This record gives sequence, structure tokens and C-alpha cells, in this order.
Amino acid sequence: MMSPTRTEQLARSIDLVVAAVDGAPADRYGDPTPCAEFTVKDLVNHIAMMLLLTRDVGARTAVDPSLLTANPVPFLAERPDFDWAVLLAGKAGPAVTAWSASAAWEGEAALGGPPMPATALGEILIAEFTIHAWDVSVATGQRLEVPASLAKTAFDIYTREAPRMRGLGLLGEEVPQDAHAPLFDRALALTGRDSRWTRPAQ
Repeated sequence: MMSPTRTEQLARSIDLVVAAVDGAPADRYGDPTPCAEFTVKDLVNHIAMMLLLTRDVGARTAVDPSLLTANPVPFLAERPDFDWAVLLAGKAGPAVTAWSASAAWEGEAALGGPPMPATALGEILIAEFTIHAWDVSVATGQRLEVPASLAKTAFDIYTREAPRMRGLGLLGEEVPQDAHAPLFDRALALTGRDSRWTRPAQ
């Protein structure tokens, strides 16, 4: 069996996070998540912002810097919480399409920071969407099955990128993890997440 291409993996990671958001009841949007600074609603908004930026960076169109701090992002503003999942899902296709062209993976690209190789940035997006699918799922009591290929990609990418991202304040301190733990649990640990995190009792 051939390994999935980077474009296929990005599509799978986006599908995973969109499905997690779709399965998150709007009445749980005020609940905490493994990202201490985010409620579920904040995290859904963050994912929406990421989809917009992924589209723009892949297409090499100008990124709106206001999106980095918008809460909510414009297309969710003034819409009821129960509409957010459907609205967010509508941004998935354009994000994937933008990275379907080989040119999206060439040269350099920037996502609110200094330019970096587009290949590395695209791989970080794969890992981030996958991790955020877990964040939403565990925060709202959903079961998440991460494909083995995505688990390996997330682990490999964070092994490479976590020290730099941590230095920029983008990740928490690594959580101690058994070397024989499942690969995705080890990827979570590299991002500062504890795979044993559970939502507080209601």
C-alpha cells in the first residue's frame, strides 16, 4: 500500500477536525479543553481561523492579520453557536483545494510569522489539525480514531518542530511519556498535552 501524499494527509486531518467539531454539541461550547486558554467555543473559532489561513497561504494570497486575533472570525460573527459547525465545514474544501496544487508545497510561505519552507508549514498544519481534532473530541466526550499514518506524521513533525514552536510560545512544555506509549500519545506529549486528560465531571 502506498503511503498517502502530503496533500491527502492534509485533507484527512481537516476531515478529522471538521468531524470532531460537527460532533461537538453547541451546549458544550462553554466547556474547558486540553488547551487551558481555550473553551470549546474558543477552540472551534481557532480551527475556523486556521482553515481560512490554510486556504490563503496555500493559494499564496494575502493573509489578513486580523484573523489571528479575531474571536469570533467574521464568518462566524453574529451567528448562533449551533450554526458554527456547518459554517466551519464550508471552509474545509477551499483549504484542501488550495494545497492540492504542487506549487503550494514549493518555495516559502508564512502563517503569521517569518517565512519558512512551504513543505514544513504544510506538514505543521497536518499535525495541528490532527491534534485539534483530539482536543475537541476529548473535551466533548467523543471517541476519536486517528489513522496510523496521521499519528506517525504528527509524531514525526512535532519531534522536529516542537522545540522551535515551544521557543516561540506556541506549545507548552513536553509532558513525560513512556517510550512505548502509542505514537499519537507521544505526539500529544510533545505538544504539552497529556493523553490522559479528561473533561471535568459535570
